[in-house]
Amino acid sequence: MLPERKIIFLEFSLSPSLAMACRLYLALIFSCVYLICLSSQQETGFVYNGFEQADLFIDGIAKILPDGLLQLTNTTELQMGHAFFKKPFDFDPSSSLSFYTHFVCALVPPKLGADGGHGIVFVVSPSIDLSHAYATQYLGVFSNLTNGTSSSHLLAIELDTVKTVEFNELEKPHVGIDLNSPISVESALPSYFSNALGKNISLNLLSGEPIQVWVDYNGSLLNVTLAPTEIQKPNQPLISRYINLSEIFQEKMYVGFSSSTGNLLSNHYILGWSFSRRKEQLQSLDLSTLPRVPLPKEEKKKLSPLLIGLVILLVI
Repeated sequence: MLPERKIIFLEFSLSPSLAMACRLYLALIFSCVYLICLSSQQETGFVYNGFEQADLFIDGIAKILPDGLLQLTNTTELQMGHAFFKKPFDFDPSSSLSFYTHFVCALVPPKLGADGGHGIVFVVSPSIDLSHAYATQYLGVFSNLTNGTSSSHLLAIELDTVKTVEFNELEKPHVGIDLNSPISVESALPSYFSNALGKNISLNLLSGEPIQVWVDYNGSLLNVTLAPTEIQKPNQPLISRYINLSEIFQEKMYVGFSSSTGNLLSNHYILGWSFSRRKEQLQSLDLSTLPRVPLPKEEKKKLSPLLIGLVILLVI
């Protein structure tokens, strides 16, 4: 016959103060887990439909306007502005170096139809400190001391609006891929492929109208695509180039924008920006909610004194 087993139930009761402390402790644990998950999400990608709540590193004359528009430069000579996502992304060469970004920008000269300068650059850099860079044709990214040196570790996608002879640039505003140097390894005149018409259509970078830009890198092929805001992403990119970025990137890299002015001036704006290390996780921009671009007012033509006098004589 088996011995009789006794089961003893122990009952615990917590005092109200101890119970409250336990609840607070559990709430703190859940908050930490949530913040860790949120941080992990931010390290793989983000989206800004306007920049009112954006936590960016900004320097130079760049600023976020009250309506959420990111202004990189204004019409002040020989200036530059930078805006970077504050946290670096992991680009360990042993893993995939792919990344995908979509942004909307506008380059607005002081007077529509006039020349402007110098342009906007999407930058992938090992540092957010580009204070050593020059304005004008160096676009706030490069300097003549570091051009072409492998220590720069810089990738720049430029929307350049001024021809620089020493950089072997195209005669008109152009789009280019730069590796450690303002001399582009690949460039093209700005245009977009019309899926409906099956051909490229020219774009005016200095029209003041918003322009969509996509930069896609799958680990070997870098594509740059442009389009107006009323057009969906074209089937064919403007520029396509095989590049081994493992030779350029360090393990931690920052993403952001740079812009500069010289004697030629423009207001350079970013309206919205989406970025992801993974193509399937790139969040779509809500184009309908992006801030509006302030365009210069057209000057009313004044009548010359001679013409005014003739009108008066005719009336008399």
